[in-house]
Amino acid sequence: MSDRDRPRRRDAGPGRPNRPTRGTGSAGRPDEPALPVDVAASDLDTDVRRDLLTLDKANAENVARHLVMVTRLLDEDPPLALEHARAARRRAGRVGLVRETMGIAAYNAGEWQEALSELRAARRITGNTALLPLIADAERGLGRPARAVEIARSEDGRALTGEEATEMRIVESGARIDLGEPGKAVVTLQSEDLSPGRSGTGPARLYYAYASALHAAGRTDESITWFMNAASADVDDVTDAELRLVELSSDEPDDDSIPAGDAALPGEDLVDESLGVAVHENLTDGHTADGIDATPVDSMTPESAAARDSAVDDTAVVAVAPEPAHEAPAESAQAGDSPAPVASDNVSLAARYDALLLDLDGTVFAGRRALPGARETLESVGTARYFVTNNASRRPSEVVAHLVDLGFAATEDQVVTSAQSAARLLSEHLEPGSRALVIGTDGLAQEVREVGIGVTRSADDRPAAVIQGHSPDTGWAQLSEAALAINAGALWIACNTDATLPSERGKLVGNGSMVAAVAHATGQQPLVAGKPAAPLMADAIARSRASRPLVIGDRLDTDIEGGHSVGVDSVLVLTGVSSVTDLLVAPPEQRPTYVISDLTGLYHEADTVRAGDHDGWRVEFDGPTATVSRVGSAKTESLIPALASAVWSAIDEGALDPADLSITSADTEVRGVLESVGVGRMR
Repeated sequence: MSDRDRPRRRDAGPGRPNRPTRGTGSAGRPDEPALPVDVAASDLDTDVRRDLLTLDKANAENVARHLVMVTRLLDEDPPLALEHARAARRRAGRVGLVRETMGIAAYNAGEWQEALSELRAARRITGNTALLPLIADAERGLGRPARAVEIARSEDGRALTGEEATEMRIVESGARIDLGEPGKAVVTLQSEDLSPGRSGTGPARLYYAYASALHAAGRTDESITWFMNAASADVDDVTDAELRLVELSSDEPDDDSIPAGDAALPGEDLVDESLGVAVHENLTDGHTADGIDATPVDSMTPESAAARDSAVDDTAVVAVAPEPAHEAPAESAQAGDSPAPVASDNVSLAARYDALLLDLDGTVFAGRRALPGARETLESVGTARYFVTNNASRRPSEVVAHLVDLGFAATEDQVVTSAQSAARLLSEHLEPGSRALVIGTDGLAQEVREVGIGVTRSADDRPAAVIQGHSPDTGWAQLSEAALAINAGALWIACNTDATLPSERGKLVGNGSMVAAVAHATGQQPLVAGKPAAPLMADAIARSRASRPLVIGDRLDTDIEGGHSVGVDSVLVLTGVSSVTDLLVAPPEQRPTYVISDLTGLYHEADTVRAGDHDGWRVEFDGPTATVSRVGSAKTESLIPALASAVWSAIDEGALDPADLSITSADTEVRGVLESVGVGRMR
C-alpha cells in the first residue's frame, strides 16, 4: 500500500471545541523542541485553550504553544510536528484534545502504531467518533485492512455523517483494495456525491479515491476520467492526480494488464474474483458496503438512479444480459453461468442484470404453494438465479427439496441461507475449536459444526458465543440458556431479526420476536447475519460472482433494505408482506429501485417498472391528497412506480406528512387499480 493511496486528513489538527479537561502534566520531562519566540498561547483558539484550564498556568502556556506548532508544521514538517505533539502529551497526557492532536500528528508522520494508540485514547476520553476514519486508516497502515473495514462498518462507523462519513468510505475503499477486493472498493464510494465539476479538497480526494478503485478494478478508461476530475478539482494540490494521469497515459496495454481469470467480454465489467473474501471480518453489526463492481449507477434511491441512468447512457456501456427466450430450458441458468452482457436500453428487467437474488417466502412461494407465475418465469428466465433466505431453520438441501416439490428447478449451490452466513460470521469471531450455544434447529447446529466450532445447548458449558435462529421448538428454556450465556459475556449472533414468519394461515412469530425477548432480558443487542444486515447479501453476491446482481423480495424492511446495505438495485414484488401502502411511506433505506406485481413482472421493460417519473402518469398534490392522472398512453405497470416516486419526493421535501396521505383519481379505471392495491381510499 503506497502513501498516495492512503487518504490523508490534511485539514485535521487541534481546534475542536468543547473537549473534556483532565490532567496536569508531569515533571522531569526530556528535552523538548524549541518554541519560537513569536509563538504565543493566544494563537490557539479560545475554545481550545479552555481545555487546558485544569493545568497550572505556566504548563498550560507551554502546552498551548506546542499545539500551535503542531498546527503550523503538520503538513510542511510532519516529524517536527510530531515532536511538538509528544512534548504536549508529556505535559498534559490526560487532556483529550492533547491526545487527539498527538494521534493526528503521528498519523501524518506515518507512525501508525503510535497514531492508533493515541487516537483510541483520545476517543475514550472525548467520545469523538469523528476520529474513527483516522483510527481505521491507521489499521491499514499497520497492514490490517480487514480491521479497517470492520471499523468502517461498525455501528459508530455507519453513524458518521457529512465529511466524516465520506472520509470513512474513502478509507474503507482503500482497505478493500488492500484486501484484493477492487470491485467492492468501487461500490463503497458510489453512494457518495460523484457529480463531476465540484472543486476543493473534499471532492478532489473523493474523485481520486474513486479513480484509484476503478484502476484497481481494471477499469482503466474510467479511472483516467476520474483522475482528470480529481486534478481539475484539486485547487490546493492535495493529491498527485496529475502525476497518475501521466503514468496512465504512458502505460501501453498488454496481455498482462488483466489478471488471469479476470478476462471479460467486450463491454463487460470485470468481475472481482475475490468477492466475499474477508467480508465477514467487518461484521460488527452485520452491515457492510460489500457487493459488486457495478457500472457507476447510483442505486441508493430510485430517483438518483433514474437521473444517473440518463447521464450514463450516452457515455458508457451498461452490462446487461440478453433478452431471455421464454422457451429456454432452466438448465441454461445454472449457478455461476452468467449470460454474456450486451448494450441495450429497452430490455426486460431480468435481462438487465446478471444474477437474480430471490427471496423465498412471499416472493417465490407462500408456504406449500408456488406463487402465480413464479414457476413459469424462473423456468424461462435467462439470468442466473440464487435463492437467498433469512429462514435459518432449514439447510440448503431441505430448501432445494421444498422448491423441487413445488415444481422449481434448484441446486444446493443456488441456495444461500442466514444460517450459513451466521455460522461463517461466528467462525470469524471465534478461534477454531471454540464452543457456541445454538438456539435453533439441528440444521443450524450442523452449519456451526462445519465451520469448526463446537456446539452446546447449555450455558453451563461456558460457550464463547450464542447463535440464534428460528426453530418452532424454541421456548422459555432455550431463551433462558441464551440469556445466561450472554450475561456471562458470550458473543451473540442472530441469524435474522424478522419479527414475523409468513404462512398460509397468516403471520407467525418470527426469530426477531424471540431475539427481542433475549435482548430485553440481557440489555444486549446481537450481531445480525440475515437481511437487512449485509452478511447474507454479501455471501449471495460472492456466491453468484455477479457484476450486476438484482435483489428481489416482498419485504421492504429485509429484502429491499438488504439491497441498500450492499449498494445494489432491488425489486419489490407485491405478493407478500409489504403492501403498496407500506411502499408509499417507506423511508429512503427501504425504497426499491423497481416495483412489480409478481415475478412475471421480470419480463417488463426495466424502465417501465422503475420507481421514478413516467411520461404517462401525472401525480399532483393538494395538501395531503395526491391525485393521479393518466396522460397519453400510460402503461398500467408504471402506475405504482410513478406514484411511489412522487409521494417520496413530497415527503422528502417536507411538503407531505405520510400520516395524512390520501390517494384519489378522477379516472374510473385508474381509481379501480388504486383500490385493488389498497390505496384508492388511503387515509
